[in-house]
Amino acid sequence: MSTILYGPILGKIRRGKMIKAEVVARHVGISTTTYSQIETGRRSASYERVTAICDELGISPTRLNELLTNEKRR
Repeated sequence: MSTILYGPILGKIRRGKMIKAEVVARHVGISTTTYSQIETGRRSASYERVTAICDELGISPTRLNELLTNEKRR
């Protein structure tokens, strides 16, 4: 799972739910800087980390993949 592709979508979801990046980062156990880098695609994350972020945002990794597929089609 490439965070470079998923990061911006995670950011859209987080902002849409009006959740602060700091909150997600703290609950996932990473620094706000690291989380920001994941969202902007400057840093990769393991499948486990992406899954934890998805859990925090209330979506499944499968749904994240669907959103990525839809984004690519545009």
